[in-house]
Amino acid sequence: MAKSPAAKTAQAKPKTNSAELIQKKLVLTGADIVKLGPEAELLVGGKNYNTALISQIEGIQAPHFRAVSSLAFHRLLDETKVNGRVVRSVVDKEYGRIDWNDPEINQDPDFLQKFVRQLGKQSHDAAKAEGEQSHTKLRTFINNIVEGFATSPEGIDQLRKRSVMVQAAILSVDMPAEVDEAVRGAYKAICEENGDDMTPVAVRSSAAGEDSRKKAFAGLQDTYLNMVGADKVVEAYHWDCSSAYNLRSMTYRREAILDALARAEETGDESIAEMAKQEWAIEHTSLSVCMMQMINPVISGTAFSADTATGCRGTDRKDLVSIDASYGLGEAVVGGKVTPDKLYVFQRDDGSEVVIRQMGCKDMKIVYDEKGGTREVPVPELEALRWALSLSQAERVAKGVRAVSKAYGGMIMDTEFCIDANDKLWFVQARPETRWNEDLELHPTTIFMRRREVDAKAAAEAEILVEGNGASRGAGQGTVRFLRSALELNKIAKGDVLAAERTDPDMVPGMRVASAIMADVGGDTSHAAITSRELGIAAVIGIQRVDVLRALDGAEVTVDGTRGRVYRGLLPLHQVGGEMDVAKLPPTKTKVGLVLADVGQALFLSRLRNHPQFEVGLLRAEFMLGNISIHPQALEAFDNGELDGVVQAKVKELENRLSKVLREQMAAGLIVFNFNLREYVGEITGLSAEVSALADADKSLSAEEVLLQHRKMRELDHKIDQHMEMASRRIEVLKTSPDLADHVRIIMGYDDELALLPSADSESAKRAAEIEASVEAHVQRIQDLPAVVKLLENILHLREEIGLRTGLKKEMDDVRNLPEKIRGLIKARGFRTGKEHYVQTLAQNLALFAMAFYGKPITYRTTDFKSNEYRNLLGGNLFEHQEANPMLGYRGVSRNIHDWEIEAFKLARGVYGGSNLRMMLPFVRTLEEARSMRCYLDQVHKLKSGHDGLKIILMSELPSNAILAKQFVSEFDGFSIGSNDMTQMVLATDRDNARLAHIYDEEDPAVVWAILVSIFTGQKYGKKVGFCGQGVSNSVILRGLVAIAGITSASVVPDTYYQTVFDIAAVEKENIPTSQLGKWLGQQHHKRLAELMETAGYGHILKKYTEPQDIQEWYEGELQRRHEQLREHLDTPKEGFYRAELQSFRSTFHKPVIYATWNWDDTVLDALHQSGFENFDEQAKALEISRELNA
Repeated sequence: MAKSPAAKTAQAKPKTNSAELIQKKLVLTGADIVKLGPEAELLVGGKNYNTALISQIEGIQAPHFRAVSSLAFHRLLDETKVNGRVVRSVVDKEYGRIDWNDPEINQDPDFLQKFVRQLGKQSHDAAKAEGEQSHTKLRTFINNIVEGFATSPEGIDQLRKRSVMVQAAILSVDMPAEVDEAVRGAYKAICEENGDDMTPVAVRSSAAGEDSRKKAFAGLQDTYLNMVGADKVVEAYHWDCSSAYNLRSMTYRREAILDALARAEETGDESIAEMAKQEWAIEHTSLSVCMMQMINPVISGTAFSADTATGCRGTDRKDLVSIDASYGLGEAVVGGKVTPDKLYVFQRDDGSEVVIRQMGCKDMKIVYDEKGGTREVPVPELEALRWALSLSQAERVAKGVRAVSKAYGGMIMDTEFCIDANDKLWFVQARPETRWNEDLELHPTTIFMRRREVDAKAAAEAEILVEGNGASRGAGQGTVRFLRSALELNKIAKGDVLAAERTDPDMVPGMRVASAIMADVGGDTSHAAITSRELGIAAVIGIQRVDVLRALDGAEVTVDGTRGRVYRGLLPLHQVGGEMDVAKLPPTKTKVGLVLADVGQALFLSRLRNHPQFEVGLLRAEFMLGNISIHPQALEAFDNGELDGVVQAKVKELENRLSKVLREQMAAGLIVFNFNLREYVGEITGLSAEVSALADADKSLSAEEVLLQHRKMRELDHKIDQHMEMASRRIEVLKTSPDLADHVRIIMGYDDELALLPSADSESAKRAAEIEASVEAHVQRIQDLPAVVKLLENILHLREEIGLRTGLKKEMDDVRNLPEKIRGLIKARGFRTGKEHYVQTLAQNLALFAMAFYGKPITYRTTDFKSNEYRNLLGGNLFEHQEANPMLGYRGVSRNIHDWEIEAFKLARGVYGGSNLRMMLPFVRTLEEARSMRCYLDQVHKLKSGHDGLKIILMSELPSNAILAKQFVSEFDGFSIGSNDMTQMVLATDRDNARLAHIYDEEDPAVVWAILVSIFTGQKYGKKVGFCGQGVSNSVILRGLVAIAGITSASVVPDTYYQTVFDIAAVEKENIPTSQLGKWLGQQHHKRLAELMETAGYGHILKKYTEPQDIQEWYEGELQRRHEQLREHLDTPKEGFYRAELQSFRSTFHKPVIYATWNWDDTVLDALHQSGFENFDEQAKALEISRELNA
């Protein structure tokens, strides 16, 4: 029989006698809760209420459970009496003994729980021993202690002591008999349903407000896992009741009230404060408990029906499910004790599932302890580097989450799941997500962009200390305070950066005042991530460098939650964005799109696709290539087994460079390195040993024998002299090379012989091999000689010293470590080969972009890294040459598009369902390059324009693209004008060169002509033409230029998108025909010049001169006057003054005057004719047709 949807069963129903009876029960079943409807949430809390609802959803398997009503908690407080004097005495005595900064205490996450239980037992035993009857009702005692807590100015230590005293008081009393019996009965019922008298259960809090739609109260009270037996369960229930007053829970309520007070002061609405005091008053604390059958999981995790960081719901079907998964119990994921695998699951148009996976770091898991409770155990490396969830399991989880979301009326749901040894999927918790549900309900069409971000230029130049997962966008900065546990919260001051191995709910008071969060472990659904997003502060988690985080304690850093990086020092921050209400965007003929590179930003802005004129005009590949982080050729070499050889060759090259540096410094006298060359040569050749042997020969020789002996010694000395001569010619090698074989070749004369051997001769090759064999044998004979060992040691020491000074040693060490680094990174990402890493990483990123902007065109520009940018990738220095000007160097299509990049694009469009992806080719210099690449894509990779809706676009960013626009556009589906490169190439200006910045100008007539030719040619041939660059948002003239000329689309960065749409609409509202574009440009430049002259004190000139020619004459006259002044003062003390005056005048007025007096009509008309139009009427008709085609 089919179950009714949870949303229907939860409807409020008229009260009946049956409902009234249920409300009086101390223990409720799921059916009882469903029968009561939403009113039940006040009685049993959010966790129990949601558990009851999901147990009714068809296809969802939930464990057996019972809800211990909040009535039981209130009876505990109202029907028991406490010896307050004893409790105060015990707590005062024991609390004062604790050193809260003790490392051993801080390393024990359960210390406070155990301490509270110890105080409770001591108080209980002491009161019993005194035999006095307790007179104070427990509730009265608690209220006396917590009075004023919400607004108290006390420090964290004093507030903690209040919490400890209340908890100890609760644990010092005996449970009311009826409550004790009810809890035991609940456990017995679960055991009977499960068919096991010793069923392990979880005892979890279900506080009022917890897991509700208003607040993320989850996790503030305690949870006890693997409780077996009625006695243990009753004890755990008692502990849970006391945890209703733990510090994190009380502080959470306190902060909710303080927030409301602040809002009341800002708005002047006192009702906000009064309502909060009623809703969150600590005196009104209420606690229900969820007793749930424990599942023994192999895999556990959390799953949201949206992207947790951005609220993106996926395609128009709202099908995105974001999963964090790891091994063992889910507490490891929820508590942020591991960095779990991250999975995104959504659907293709044919209903099949797409699974995107990112490997985590699952080095430990939490399992049941045979003695009760849980314990942490390490995960073997091979298992840790495997995916926790298979693809089919991920699909099952996603379908379950969608079913839960549907039952809740389509709300974004936060669920916890586990899979047991029989591969059975269980959903153990579900709750409405807090932040995004409220955001989407109150502001369904508004995207809130305002936040602080790190200045991009400063970030590019800054030192990156650590990297991780940017779990909460934005930036924060301050002094790092590393917390070993929440017991050290007193270290945190407002504006500090809170760092920890992981955060837990006890740390929330510190997180609220911190400027940013850094956590060593954790995923997107860990406590650190969720709380940071809720608080609106930047967070980088899953850093996996806890030693570095500890070392940063006290250092000033900038945390970049958008990029997932932490920089040294306090970098410049700026406010970005604002509110974007998509519903208020005006319609425009010119589509306004985005320039994007970051997946997180795409997910955050996904609601922009609801605007009819939206598109992604430029999706950059470079950021995704940065995520791959390894040079593609290094990955190829790794896969082919060639990387070690390439590394060795590079190390040899660097060794030779070091030798050259040594020789140069020795020649300059900067290094002195001496040794006894004759003695060394004698050792290498063995001649010294022969001389010594003769000298030590028998002394009783005849005169003739002595003469013979001396003659032999002279001959040996002569041989040494010969070898000395050979050594002296290459003395610099002997002083710098640590390779003994080099020494042998030089001293024994082999080097000279090898140099004289003919190159292409088999006999020469044979002789060379014989020489190398002789050298090797010689090295083996002499390598342990003391003189040889000592000299080589000295050379190595010298090389290391100079290598450290010059940085070459670090470079060599980095190169030697490359194979291991690359191997480790590929494994850590969950891949087996370099190709799989590259293709899957790029394809999955592309798929997420395609999903985020489902139904809208996304133009992906293939990689346009310059050689210096490629060098920065891991292994890049093995394959990239140093170029004097990378902007003009080996880049764009000249490098060809890597086959792996093309495969990734095909995979994203095909298997991953990204059919809205288009391809764009960058920096195409010649028609030959254009045609060759188009044919290659078609004939090798079967990527052909028009097939499966594919479009292939050309970046028009070079003078050749504009000059031969008709020929280029005929090869492709359209142009996208890259104004940055077009400007620098037309004006021969390196845009990275600050000294040429005054020349770089997108409004230059030559650049305007190139832009117009590209636009008009596209219209002539019925092709789409886009514009990518900030000029459209920054310049009124460029914005008007492209809009009036009739460009198809213009794309800008997200921070300027919203205003640009309104600005384009304003230009279009003027309804200026293209035939009037030249006149409009002249008017705009004249207006700008007038403002400039007014500001510079020349306003009176404009009253006299109004015609362009008159202004030109005035400027030339002023320039002539200043030239004459300079000429008159050449070689005088005033020359510098007049030269500066002249330069200032020129830099202020030269270009504005030229632009204001330029014949823009001729420029527009010339571009029109260059594109093939006869007149403006013909262009106007083509524009109408083009807009219909590209609508």
